[in-house]
Amino acid sequence: MATTNRMIKRFQQLMETDTGIRTVFQPVMPLTGSTPIGYEALSRGPSPWLAKPAELFRMARELGQSAILDRLCFRTALKNFRAQAATESLLFINVLPESLESRHIAAAQVAEWAHQADVSPKQIVLEITEEPVHDWPGFMQAVDQFRYYGMRLALDDVGSGHSNFVMLSDLLPDYVKLDWQFVRLTRMRPVRQLLVEALVRFADQIGSQIVAEGIESREDAEVFQLLGVPLGQGFYYHQSA
Repeated sequence: MATTNRMIKRFQQLMETDTGIRTVFQPVMPLTGSTPIGYEALSRGPSPWLAKPAELFRMARELGQSAILDRLCFRTALKNFRAQAATESLLFINVLPESLESRHIAAAQVAEWAHQADVSPKQIVLEITEEPVHDWPGFMQAVDQFRYYGMRLALDDVGSGHSNFVMLSDLLPDYVKLDWQFVRLTRMRPVRQLLVEALVRFADQIGSQIVAEGIESREDAEVFQLLGVPLGQGFYYHQSA
């Protein structure tokens, strides 16, 4: 979609007023159970032009405000979470590596936001998106600070074209989230199933858990359960939760 002056003006109003971001919570489910372990916070902008997160963040990149928007979405998700979930539920929140490197999202500040929202830092799972890391030492230092406060880490979009196995091996995340496009065809592709089994073994060895995103049917859930994947997320659970 081409950027228009009206869209830019609406985006700027969104950033200036600090309102207009909505949060949709998608359950993260055990494949062998019926109670969510937590929820992923999915941010939505104001309709009609900026409702889709891809369009919202595309415009932020064009205007050099990605980290600022990321911070706004993060804080909004925390504010909205308590009304959504049970006390012990985890909250998965997407975060750009850029936001951690620049300290637009910093551990001590997030801990304070969590306190204000009556959420324990130990409930928060930072879901690192697959974007370039420009300052690796600074990024890892920021990550260590979040862990200091008891927050956990997830690596998003593993199995996509942008998957970074250096990130996977160095970050040692608590959760490894398989990209929905990879998950979608795994039921029909035995070679992908072999790869999933290998990732499950790797995750077990580093104390991590696999989450299969994009589960759309009971058949999908059954296949990944047989492959040893403990957790699932997607339309199937969103509809039935």
